[in-house]
Amino acid sequence: MASIQKTKSGWRYRVSYKENGKYKTKTKGGFRTKKEAELAAAELEKQLHKGYDINAGDQLFTEYMRNWFELYKKGKHSKEHDKNVELSVKLVEQYFQGVKLKELTRDMYQKFINEIAENRATETVKKRHTYIKECIKAAIEEGIITRDPTYKIVVKGKKKGKDEELKYLNYEEAKRLIAEIKKDMNPKYISRYIILFAIATGARFSEILGLTWDCVDFKNRLITINKTWDYKYTNDFADTKTYSSKRTIKIDVDTCKMLKELKKAQNEAAIKTGLRNEKNLVFVNTKMELVSNNAVNKTLKMLCRKLGLKEVTMHSLRHTHASMLLYRKANIKYISKRLGHKDIGITLQTYSHILDELEQAENTLLDEVMDDLYHAK
Repeated sequence: MASIQKTKSGWRYRVSYKENGKYKTKTKGGFRTKKEAELAAAELEKQLHKGYDINAGDQLFTEYMRNWFELYKKGKHSKEHDKNVELSVKLVEQYFQGVKLKELTRDMYQKFINEIAENRATETVKKRHTYIKECIKAAIEEGIITRDPTYKIVVKGKKKGKDEELKYLNYEEAKRLIAEIKKDMNPKYISRYIILFAIATGARFSEILGLTWDCVDFKNRLITINKTWDYKYTNDFADTKTYSSKRTIKIDVDTCKMLKELKKAQNEAAIKTGLRNEKNLVFVNTKMELVSNNAVNKTLKMLCRKLGLKEVTMHSLRHTHASMLLYRKANIKYISKRLGHKDIGITLQTYSHILDELEQAENTLLDEVMDDLYHAK
């Protein structure tokens, strides 16, 4: 049973408990009212009853998060994921030196978010916040702390992010690019095939590199994306970005024909050179080699310059695919599934400005329709 006392600095509680056969006491003061002290004491007694280590909150936040990363996160997913989580860990180590877990407050955390937001985009700040929040949630689950200092934190970066300056080719520009690529198709130069496939599917570069021939259904014109190629670290197959990234999508007749021709060329090259496509990869050249992201981007930018188009990257072709479908009035749910988004909310957020432009066009269409109705002869 806790004892509650009034002191010069306010109210305090004293709770007695048994640990390893010895009796100990925990005292905390500075409460404004007796009721506050009683509630805090009751919370502490509840933790003791559940068997929580009530002194665990004395450990440093920096040490707890580093340990959480090393034990529960590192090596469990991709190297890219590890890198992202560790960036959050390093931020905590930089900003919360000497701060104990039990000392973390909502105000303290919001000030931290505000500070890192000064020179980062919203998407980056959200990413860092997500992993820190996950770590703090683990501390709450363990009973180390009882309140969530990240509760309803406002996360907004001040630097313009990549998605905010979304780059893509419009419908007519994409038509011109495709026509230019088709003038000089040669399996020896696989970059052009990759660019065309990206425009036709909206697939990520790592997904395109990781595509194998067993995932191509020529009869039904279907492509199954169930893995990626880790071209940054392992130079081998890796899992998709998220579970929802695993998907089967339809391809058009021309893209299917292009893939058939590519497979035929690879088979002929294998007979001629004796080289084998050991990994059964779709987008290898006649030497059975993959091409780098840098090489494809170089080819793409060269083509854009030649046509007088704005220079875009491979990732921009993903946005180009989405924008073309939106332009042709495709269902947003269909586009979302095709891109492998978790839900349509992500799709709506990413392409909000394109949708805004289309909405303005629809308003003009409304005027034309109603004008026609009102002035029908």
